[in-house]
Amino acid sequence: MPDAISQAREPRESVSPRARLIFDNEELKYDFGPQHPLQPTRLRALMDLLETSKLWDQTHEETRLHTRLATREELGLVHAEEYIDAVQRLSQPWNETGDSEALKERKQLELRYGFGSDDTPSLPGMHEVSARIAGGTLVALSAVMGLPEGGSFPEIERPLRVFHPSGGLHHAWHDRASGFCIYNDVAIAVAHILRSSEAKILYIDFDAHHGDGVQRAFYDEPRVMTISLHETGRYLFPGTGDVLETGSGGGRGFAINVPLEPFTEDDSYVEIMESILRPLVASYSPDVIVTQHGCDTHAWDPLTHLNLTMRGIRAQIKMARSLADTYSQGRWVAVGGGGYALYRVVPRAWSLLWAELSEQDLPDKLPEEWVARWRPIWEAARDSDEAAQSVMGKSPAWHEFPTSFIDDARHFPPQPRRMSINSINRHTAALVRHLVIPPSVRQAFPAQRPRSPLAGLFDLLHLNHDPTKSPSRSRSFDTTRGPLLMRDFSPVSLVERLHPDPGLHTFARLPEREHQLLLDIARSPDCALTLTYTPQGAIVGQVTIAPADEWWEGIENLYEVAIEVSSDWRGLNIARHMLAFALELDALEDMILFAIGLSWHWDTESLGLSVYRYRQLISRLFGAQGFIEYPTTEPNVSMEPSNVLLARIGKRVETRTANQFLSHLLSSPNLSRF
Repeated sequence: MPDAISQAREPRESVSPRARLIFDNEELKYDFGPQHPLQPTRLRALMDLLETSKLWDQTHEETRLHTRLATREELGLVHAEEYIDAVQRLSQPWNETGDSEALKERKQLELRYGFGSDDTPSLPGMHEVSARIAGGTLVALSAVMGLPEGGSFPEIERPLRVFHPSGGLHHAWHDRASGFCIYNDVAIAVAHILRSSEAKILYIDFDAHHGDGVQRAFYDEPRVMTISLHETGRYLFPGTGDVLETGSGGGRGFAINVPLEPFTEDDSYVEIMESILRPLVASYSPDVIVTQHGCDTHAWDPLTHLNLTMRGIRAQIKMARSLADTYSQGRWVAVGGGGYALYRVVPRAWSLLWAELSEQDLPDKLPEEWVARWRPIWEAARDSDEAAQSVMGKSPAWHEFPTSFIDDARHFPPQPRRMSINSINRHTAALVRHLVIPPSVRQAFPAQRPRSPLAGLFDLLHLNHDPTKSPSRSRSFDTTRGPLLMRDFSPVSLVERLHPDPGLHTFARLPEREHQLLLDIARSPDCALTLTYTPQGAIVGQVTIAPADEWWEGIENLYEVAIEVSSDWRGLNIARHMLAFALELDALEDMILFAIGLSWHWDTESLGLSVYRYRQLISRLFGAQGFIEYPTTEPNVSMEPSNVLLARIGKRVETRTANQFLSHLLSSPNLSRF
């Protein structure tokens, strides 16, 4: 077979001038042997497909970046010195018939540092090839962020999107190899950016296996948000990725895990992904997005139980690009990762990724010459591939080699437990949203739900039934900095004419994002938005009242209250005035209102208060409006003593509904399966 990687072809003229791909033939030496699931031939098949499809040509310098070995200092940003020493020692060729004491010492070294099993065995030269892969991802991220390590470019030519298919070794720990991964290239690259700049980095892991190594490296770091959508660890390596793993210390709320049920299909996956990613990214406002695109989520993968097709994988890719374009000025680095259907899935999935990243159209069909080269190789291994799938409980309905980039839906019959799987995934997503998405952001990005049963009541409060009356109330009050105006049920047209004060960024980090959230809330038919603003049009505070999220499903007339005041306008009793104004309507006596004080969702440092003093502040503020603190097993509160749940049960709320709410406070669903 010819060396397809070395064949030069003319790339399509439509390649984005600011998209680059990193690949080096030396990376193919990351090879654990012919019987190992992670085979470098998948990269050969990918590069051949890209070139045969005229999507990329490695001889064209304007579409590539060059990798290099990460230095020892760069590796040390994530990995322990003694671990790097061990990797270097174990990289040396070894004669099994050599000295018995030296052999014993080597075996002990392998066991201590994670090389003592068939998963990640030591191999000659592994330090060099692993450092090269780490260097590739470091170059990619540095180039996108404009750092010297990424190369020198005129600003208008600096790469905005880079794909490094050999990267994504997300399981490696600080001092241990794990899950086929030796050096954690993503964590090293991110750590370099943190050291060199003040950037905030979002990492999204689409691999079927939990991205434990990257999460572990930044578990207490608020400048890195890690999001991992993966198959639940109840059945799959590494066994982590629980919903309740949300970060520690200053990083609390910045580690997000979405464990999905085995045999999850495209529609459920896409629904869950869309309900979680956009609100999180809108709230976080990253400077750059790094995505890991392990395609072992595909139904044909022999090592996992997920059941996606190329339609679901393409949805991941398009979501990543949309998020980067919307929230990080287009800055996006994509890496490969897992994927063990070496010829039928990996080349197609990562071709989709490169085409999206480089703004190229894919042909419908795979090139015939590529199919002719790689189908016989797959056929030679088909029996073992299908046996592996059978061990994982999969029974592929189609046993042929694909000839198109996108799967034929007829080859993927629906799962018999589809409804149950989808229901469990929705429950998981509801818990994730409840735990880590701030209230106002949830309200701006509501999950799919029927129209609120009290939407009619809000119509009444709007007084839309009588066009001669004002649709909302206004009031003014004086502060030491001048007069302020308040308006409840603020219409979209008003929000459009106003602008957020620079200090209004608690929920969305950036004022412009905060403004978009307020517009989305104002457009919602079952949300009430109260604004406080200056005569010059600067929004300095907001109160939202919106239906309770999915965590409280089944409780009627239950609404969540969220409040925010600009950090530049605190200490003027604005919150007290605004909350009293928003809650004084008699019609609210038909509702149960609650608020949860979440210390990690607020910029408590600018308040100059400890988290416990913050808790007292929230309790006094809402207590003045009749809210009572309730004991609860709700996880945000039960796991963090500085948080608090307060509620006000309206005078006209039925006893049955009130009791249902109070019972729910102390009977949170069993979280052990998360």
